[in-house]
Amino acid sequence: MEHFQGKVAFITGAASGMGKAFAERLAREGMRLALADLEPEPLARFTQELESHGAEVLPLTVDVSDAGQVRQAAERTLARFGTVDLVINNAGVEGYLDGPIWEAESSDWAWTMGVNFWGVVHCVEALLPVLIEKDDGHLVNTASMTALVRGANMYSIAKHAVLAYTETIRSDLARRNSRVQVSVLCPGIIATNLFLGSRNRPERWQRTSNTPGAEQGRKLRLEMHERLSQGMQPSQVAEILLDGIRRNQFYILTDDGWHPQIESRFADIMAGVSPLGWRGVRLEPRS
Repeated sequence: MEHFQGKVAFITGAASGMGKAFAERLAREGMRLALADLEPEPLARFTQELESHGAEVLPLTVDVSDAGQVRQAAERTLARFGTVDLVINNAGVEGYLDGPIWEAESSDWAWTMGVNFWGVVHCVEALLPVLIEKDDGHLVNTASMTALVRGANMYSIAKHAVLAYTETIRSDLARRNSRVQVSVLCPGIIATNLFLGSRNRPERWQRTSNTPGAEQGRKLRLEMHERLSQGMQPSQVAEILLDGIRRNQFYILTDDGWHPQIESRFADIMAGVSPLGWRGVRLEPRS
């Protein structure tokens, strides 16, 4: 996609962070916007701001983990604009950080995977067929640099899944000679409120008990929020994404600071070495 004027973008997680920056940038390109977010008040304020600058906006209060809500949002988008040309699945939460992975509850998995992975699946199922039918358009799924390095927590597990899912979509479309383009965005350290995502954790997915590491998890979230505040601005990511879409780039990385970790992971895979040198085990090929 090289031209954006008059076309329609559907963006999740659109009221803050990167999603907001994407919407602002695409509005300047003249796109019509369907903006989905879980928080109605910030979404309403942002919609008014965009409309005051002449943008055509459809605000959609949506929990992307709910397939029914996503389908309704897609239907409203098509009813308003008649089509969609660019789908950006960006909504995400930090997920479980409160101890070793085996201490996580099913509610932790439901929340983390529900938003970060199933949210992507639901939007793809609702809107990719529209792009396929007209054999045009672009799909962007936001993964993370953590999808390219060794898994470290539930968030990175979800993002590894998003990466694999997007690669599979790309290959399935190629086998059908579809002209629909696909990208997976892998942001690094970006100045967003990602680690404040627990504020929107649904009641149905609240924990039934605290793990021994709950307080450590709370402190880690605050530390990581502070670290992110020093990161790349979402507006810079928006420029990187726009350029990647124009160039039909599949893997869109925001920076090269993670390259050593990426290279180390794949070197260990090729060499059969356990991650992080754990137990110093090397797996020799069988003769």
